[in-house]
Amino acid sequence: MLRRGWEVIGIDGDPAAAKFLSRRVPNRLRHRLSLRTAPMEGLILPKADLVYASYCLPFLVPADFPGVWEAIRRAVVPGGHFAGQLFGDRDEWAGTKSMVFHTLRQTRALTKGYRVDLFRESEEEGRTPKGRKHWHVFDLILEKPRSGGAGSIARRTID
Repeated sequence: MLRRGWEVIGIDGDPAAAKFLSRRVPNRLRHRLSLRTAPMEGLILPKADLVYASYCLPFLVPADFPGVWEAIRRAVVPGGHFAGQLFGDRDEWAGTKSMVFHTLRQTRALTKGYRVDLFRESEEEGRTPKGRKHWHVFDLILEKPRSGGAGSIARRTID
């Protein structure tokens, strides 16, 4: 994204993530990258053309998910996108009290008000760093209907 002219804010609760990412970004692109260490819960997101939440939302405490989802909805500008994953109710980890899982119906309800560019449900046997696992995942790319506005989490700039 940085190579294509986007300004990016990377947010992660683990300080090691920012260190890892900053080592991988060439010096010539660092002016377009801002890194924050913060938990997702209570996060105030700036207006954005893209909010990308790769495999992080399922790791919220269930009581915090609605607030984070609403913050994402508020942050995505008209014409902007959300992309990310949710874990389904048939995922091997389903039932873990400290994580969030969604049924097909619940996931469809979360897409209300968006144009759905991708809604893919998949189930497969796979791996994690701790071993084998049955995955049930919803991959989503959602576009907020246009009515004007600009963003800042991921914003394309012209040099």
